[in-house]
Amino acid sequence: MWKTSVLREIRRVYPTAKIRLVMYPAAAVMAETCPYVDELILNPANSGEIDFLKLFQYNAQFARRLLTARIDICFAFTYYLYTPLLMYMSGARERISYRFKDDTNNWPDVSASPQLNFSPIKRQHLNALATISVPQFLYGGHNVDISLAPLEYLLKAPVANRDMEVWYTPADLNVARTLLHGRAGKIYALAMGGGIPLKHFPPEKYARLLEMILSEEPSATFVIIGGGQNDLISAQILKNAAPEIYAKNIIDLTNKINYRQTAAVLSLCDMYLGNDTGSMHIAAAVKLPCLAVFAFPKDAPSRRVAATKTSYPHNFPNVIVQPERALPECANDIFNHYGCKANAVHCIAQIVPEKIFEGFHLLKERAKENNIETLYLS
Repeated sequence: MWKTSVLREIRRVYPTAKIRLVMYPAAAVMAETCPYVDELILNPANSGEIDFLKLFQYNAQFARRLLTARIDICFAFTYYLYTPLLMYMSGARERISYRFKDDTNNWPDVSASPQLNFSPIKRQHLNALATISVPQFLYGGHNVDISLAPLEYLLKAPVANRDMEVWYTPADLNVARTLLHGRAGKIYALAMGGGIPLKHFPPEKYARLLEMILSEEPSATFVIIGGGQNDLISAQILKNAAPEIYAKNIIDLTNKINYRQTAAVLSLCDMYLGNDTGSMHIAAAVKLPCLAVFAFPKDAPSRRVAATKTSYPHNFPNVIVQPERALPECANDIFNHYGCKANAVHCIAQIVPEKIFEGFHLLKERAKENNIETLYLS
């Protein structure tokens, strides 16, 4: 989602260019309707590959496809190894990416990153793969600003529009309206997933939050969104914890709709409630107030910019609820972007539903005022 503003800006700057977007198949349905892209190229390579040589070999077949396109300018808008590597392999004459260095805003080398674990390669070595490298945090710390930095650096002027976008069809909107038909009260989207387990606030605690909301708004509806086995498990836990609420006040769309349809559903909701997920960013893109539960503790040290400072819902009223303190085993984990190093529900479980309910009321007030400054609660 963070790159949607980049695509719009590239089209504005290069109105007659042929723009090709390289991405992984899982998210392709969202980009199929993007008005700024001429061609969508799907890369089946595994982004989690941690061996440099294997990653190079894995991308070699795909790189041949890019070489035939005779690319003039290639932008790499993420800062993992595989992206600048593929940019280099594309044969583009101009290759524009981020500048990696040892400073307080980044991992000192690749070996410190849980995704990239090959110590001979330091992040600053990746600079050699680009013809132009741009400081990551030059124009702000949010991932939208980081994504726009290469263009802003080249243009020497602010971008025209920093808002994220999301694209769905009239058919997607019809599906969403059918799914939500007949609901009279407020409709709240509920997302209990997240890319890694430490982001998952316990579903049984979400059940308690829903009880508190329904005590004030008995006709409210909660639409569970998300996909994958873990999301199914979370929905089942919530059902077991609050069977009456599940039967009367919940529409469970887990694994039932795609990304575009999810965006259409979110556009019909009154608020997003849930974890730090891709769905949260889609909600922000459709201008939905977001109440988000983050794992990053308020007191956690970090040599990188914390997730709460780079990944909050962008440019629309939002409240982030986070743990007050890191648990002892995470207290000195200075390299972790999430402030918690567990491979399970951990620091985030310290948050109590009452605190999220407080954020629920505060977000309503901030939405009325259109206050887009992020409010942090712990």
